[in-house]
Amino acid sequence: MIQTVLIAAIFAAFAGHVDAECANACNGHGTCTSYDMCICNRNWQASDCSERVCMFGLAHVDTPKGDLDMDGTVSDPNLLIIDNSYTYPYGTTEQFPQMQDSDLAALDNSAHYYMECSNKGKCDRSTGECECYDGYDGVSCQRASCPGYPNSCSGHGVCKTIKQLANADYGNVYELWDKDKTMGCECDKGYSGPDCSERECKYGVDPLYLDDVSTVKYSIFDFATLSTSAKMTSRGEQKVATLFTNGEIEPEDGKWAIRYFDNHGEDWMTDPIIAGASCADVMDALYALPNDVITPSSLSCTMTSVYNGTENTFSYTTKSYDTDHPESSAHPYRLIYQMSLWEARTPNNEGEISTLSPITVYTGSNDTNIADAYDRVTISGFIYRIKFLGNPGKIRNPEIEVYLDGKRPSLVSPEGKVITKVWTDGQQGEYNDYFADHCDGVTAKIAHTTGALTRTSYLTGMTSAEKNLLKKCLGDSDFDTSNNQDVYNWDVGTKLYPHMIKLVRTVTTYTDGGYYAVLWYDTTVYYDEDKASSDGTFKLLNPFDSPDTFATDDYDIYTTKGTLALTSNNSEATFGFASKYIYMTNITYDQHGYNSSDAFDGDISCEIGNNNAGKMAYIQHCLNKTDLFTVLNWEFPAVNPPYINLYTAERLYTGNYQYSVADRFNTPHWEGLHTDTHELHYMTHFINTDIATNWGASIGNFTTYNAAQAEVSFGKPQFHVYKFFPSADSTYEYVAPCSNRGICDTDTGVCECFNGYTSDSCATQASLAV
Repeated sequence: MIQTVLIAAIFAAFAGHVDAECANACNGHGTCTSYDMCICNRNWQASDCSERVCMFGLAHVDTPKGDLDMDGTVSDPNLLIIDNSYTYPYGTTEQFPQMQDSDLAALDNSAHYYMECSNKGKCDRSTGECECYDGYDGVSCQRASCPGYPNSCSGHGVCKTIKQLANADYGNVYELWDKDKTMGCECDKGYSGPDCSERECKYGVDPLYLDDVSTVKYSIFDFATLSTSAKMTSRGEQKVATLFTNGEIEPEDGKWAIRYFDNHGEDWMTDPIIAGASCADVMDALYALPNDVITPSSLSCTMTSVYNGTENTFSYTTKSYDTDHPESSAHPYRLIYQMSLWEARTPNNEGEISTLSPITVYTGSNDTNIADAYDRVTISGFIYRIKFLGNPGKIRNPEIEVYLDGKRPSLVSPEGKVITKVWTDGQQGEYNDYFADHCDGVTAKIAHTTGALTRTSYLTGMTSAEKNLLKKCLGDSDFDTSNNQDVYNWDVGTKLYPHMIKLVRTVTTYTDGGYYAVLWYDTTVYYDEDKASSDGTFKLLNPFDSPDTFATDDYDIYTTKGTLALTSNNSEATFGFASKYIYMTNITYDQHGYNSSDAFDGDISCEIGNNNAGKMAYIQHCLNKTDLFTVLNWEFPAVNPPYINLYTAERLYTGNYQYSVADRFNTPHWEGLHTDTHELHYMTHFINTDIATNWGASIGNFTTYNAAQAEVSFGKPQFHVYKFFPSADSTYEYVAPCSNRGICDTDTGVCECFNGYTSDSCATQASLAV
C-alpha cells in the first residue's frame, strides 16, 4: 500500500513538470509558451512557425489593410493594432500610416510605407523569397526593373537608379522616395530608346532650310591656355617654354589636349598639343580623332597671342583678325576679348569655384575704372578660335584637359597660375532655329550713340514702310495681345518683356549663322536719318557691332513669336568670364534680411519648399532645368556683351551657407536689421549652364558700410536673368538625324533617304537621286 502511494506521488510530481505541447513543437523556429502558443523566431510566422517572412521594402503602391481587428470600423492612422503579429511585430494601422516631414510635422498625405515584397511580389513562405511580378526585381522586389531585365539595356547601356541618372546629368539631385527604386538605362553614345536598342543615325542640315537668306549657325569656340605670369615680352620658343612647362624637374614642353563631344554626346580626346602650338598643329590634332569625328578640311582656326595683357583690354591694343576675314579683306573681322577671370583671384590649387569665392571681390568684363584693391589681372598665353563648319548642331561645350599624366598636370606655369577656358561668343551651334520668321522686305544697318555707359546700338537705314513692317513682324512681346498697339498689333517692348531677334548680314556665306539681339522701341528719341517721318528708334539692348565694324553693312532681320521675359527684378546675376556657373543673389537681403521689404535672397528656381515659399511674390517667371535664358542689364546697354549667348539651364542648385554677412560686407548693427553675424546667402544659389559665358558680371547697385559705419555705394550695373519662351510656330528643327530628309533605320543606324536626297545624312539634294 505504501509502495502504491509512493508511485502515485512520483507520477504526480512528474506531471507537474511536463511542458505544454505546441503545434509541431514550433518546428524548431520558435519557443513554445503558455497556452500552447509559439513565439516565432525572427522572420518566421504562422501558428507553428512553419512559414517564412519575406523581405520588406518601400511599397511601390500602398494597400490599406482595412478592419483588421474586426470591430466594424477602420481606425485612424495613429492607432496601432494587431499585437503579436509576425509580419508586424511592432503593430500596424488599418489606414495608411501617418508620416512626418524632416521637421517632425505630421503629413496628412503620406505613402510608400514598408510592405512585404514592396507590394510588387508574392512571398514564397517555404523559402522566404519574393516572387516578383513582371517588371520588378530585387530581394524585396524593391526595384522597378530596367527594360529587358535580366538582360537589361540590350547590352548597349548601364542600368542605374534614378538618383544615379540625375547625378550623371550635370550633378542634379534626386532625393524622392523612389531614388533607389526607379531604374532606367543610361545608354552608350550612339544608342537610344528605353532599352538602348535603337541605333542613332548621322545628323545633317536640312537642305530645304537653306535659301537665299537662311544660314546655318555652326559652333565656333574659343580655346584659351593662359597664365597669370607677367614675364612674357615677345613671342618666341624660349619665351613660350618659360611661360608653360610640363612641371618636371628637368622641364620640357607643356602639353594640353581638347576633349570634343559629338552630336551623340560621345567624348573624344585629342593627342597632346604642345603649349603655344600653331593653328595647323591644333587642327591636325582634331582631324586625327578616329571615325572622322571631325569632317576632313572643315575646320578654320585663328590664333591670338597675349603677352602681359590686361584681361579685359588687351585685344584693343593687340589686333587680331579672323583667318577667314583678315585685315586685308573687304570685310575684316576683328576679334575682341573682354575677360574677367575669377580663377586668377583664387588660390593656385583651386579653380573658379573656391571656398573663398563668396567673400572675394570680383570684377566684370565691362569694369574699366576700378580701385587699386581690385586691380585687373595681367595674363599671357594663347587663344584659338576654331570653327567647326563640318559638324552641325548643338555641340556640347568642349573642354581643355591638362592632366595628361595621371594626377600630375602636364601644363604648368612656373611664374603664374594656369587658367584654361573654352567658350563661344554668340556663335553657338543649334538644332532648332527659334527665330525662323524672316521679316520680308526689311533690312537695317547698325549705328551707335557715343558715351561710356550711355553708348547705345540701334537699327537705322530703314524707310518708314520698313519700320512699320518690322513692327508687324515683331508682334506681341508680353503674352497679352489685349494691350497691343496700332494697326500693326505689336508691343514696343519693355524691361519686363523686350523683343528678341536674330540679325544676319544680307550679303554673307551660308555658314554665317547670324547673331542674337534684344531690342525695344523708344518713342522719345529719333536717331534715324528720316527724322521727320520717325516716331521712335529701335534700340538694341546689347551693344552689337558688325564684326567688320562697317556702318554700311545691311542686315536681314528674323523674328519670333516666342517671348523674352524678365525672371525677377529683385534677383541679380553675377558670374565670371567663360564660366558655366551663374550665381543669383539679392544683396539687399544680406544687408537687411527678412525685416526689410526685400525678404528674398535671389533664388529664381521653380523649386519651392516650406522654407522658401514666399519667394514667388518676387519672381515673375521662375527658371527650371532645360529652360532657355540669357543675362542682360536694362539700364545701361553699353555694359552688356555685344554678342548674346542663349543658355540652357542644366542645373539649379543652392549650396551650403559657409560665411556670415560680415565676412563679405560691412554692415551696421542697427536694431531690426540683418546683423553681420547672420548667414551669408550671397553666391549660394547658382545656375549650371550648358555653354560657358562670354562675359563677366560683378555685383551691381547696393549700399554697404565701411569700418567707420559710413555709407558706401557700389554703383555698378545689375544684370538680370531673362527667360526665353520659344514658340512652336517660329521654330524650325533644321539639324536632325537624316537631315529631316530620310528615315533612320534604328536597327542599323543608317539613313534611308527620301527620293531626291542622298549622302549618309541625306543632306545632299540631287536630281539624280530621284
